[in-house]
Amino acid sequence: MRRIFILIVILFLVGAFAYLQPEKLIQAQSNSAIELINTVNSVRKNNSLALLEIDNTLMASAQQHADYMAEIGQITHNRADGSTLSSLGFLENIAGGTNLTVQVVVFSMWTDTTNWNTIIGYPFGKVGAGVAVKDDMIYYVLQVQEIQTGLAAQPTINYQITPDPNLVSDVMTATPQLDGSIIHEVLDGQSLWSIAIAYNVTIADIIQWNNLLPTPVIFVGERLVVQIAPTPTLSPTITNTSIPPTRTITPSQTPITPQPSETITPTPSPTSKPPFSIYSMEKKQRQTIGWGMAIICLMGLIIVAFRGFIRK
Repeated sequence: MRRIFILIVILFLVGAFAYLQPEKLIQAQSNSAIELINTVNSVRKNNSLALLEIDNTLMASAQQHADYMAEIGQITHNRADGSTLSSLGFLENIAGGTNLTVQVVVFSMWTDTTNWNTIIGYPFGKVGAGVAVKDDMIYYVLQVQEIQTGLAAQPTINYQITPDPNLVSDVMTATPQLDGSIIHEVLDGQSLWSIAIAYNVTIADIIQWNNLLPTPVIFVGERLVVQIAPTPTLSPTITNTSIPPTRTITPSQTPITPQPSETITPTPSPTSKPPFSIYSMEKKQRQTIGWGMAIICLMGLIIVAFRGFIRK
C-alpha cells in the first residue's frame, strides 16, 4: 500500500513538472521578445528616432512565424500558406541559431543594410516580435510597420476660411534670416489666413512646414516657418585651362643661289706653218713645181727599172 502511494506521488510530480514546463518556456520566450523590442528601440533612441509602438497584431504575427520556423527547422520569410514577405505590408528581420542572444542578433547579424533599415528606416512605426525555441535552436522574428504621421497621414482638406475683418490685424512681415528662411511670430489678432496672405504662401504650406494639425489653432507668441531656406544650387567649378605655349616658327633657310664658276675658254695654240705653201703660189709656179716633181718621179722609175734589168 505504501509503495502504491509513493508511486502515485511520483507520477503526480512528473505530471506537474510536464504541465508547468511549457508555461515557463512560453514566459521565457515572451520575455525575450520584449527584450528584442527594447534593444531595437534603444538603437532608435541613439539615432534620434521615435520609439516603435508595440502592436498586438504584429506581436501575434511575429510569434506565429517564429513558431513556424521552429517547426520546420528553417530560417525563411515564406509562410506556411505560401505567402511571401513582399505581400504582407511590413518589414521583417529573422534569425536563428544555437545559444543566440538578443545582443548578438541585433548588433552582429542584423547590421547589413537591409536588416538595419528595418530597425531605423521609418521615422515612426509599430513593432511586433516573436521568439521560439526547439532542440537547442532559438528563432527570432522582428516585424516593423510604418506609421504615417503629420500631413501625410491626414486627408486632403480644402481650406476656405472667411476671416472677420474686425478681428484680424495687419501682419508685419519678418526679415529673412541668413539662410533665407523666414520665421514669423504670431501677434494678437493675427490668423493663419492673414499670415499666409502677407507672405504670399498657402495655409497648406504653413501646416506642412510646421507639422501642424489639419485644422490648426495658432497662439500668440508662436513662431511659424513661413518661408523655408532655399536649396543651394551648386555652381559648376570652372577649371582654368592653361593656354598652350605659342609655337615659335623657325624660318626655313633660304637656299643660296649658286654663283657660276668662271668658264675657262681654251686658247687655241698657234698652228706651225709649213716650210712653204702651194696655196700662196701663183698658178704658173704650181704648174712648174708639179711638172718638176713628175719628171723626178719618172726618172726615178727609169733608174729602178734599169738597175733591175742589169742585175738579171
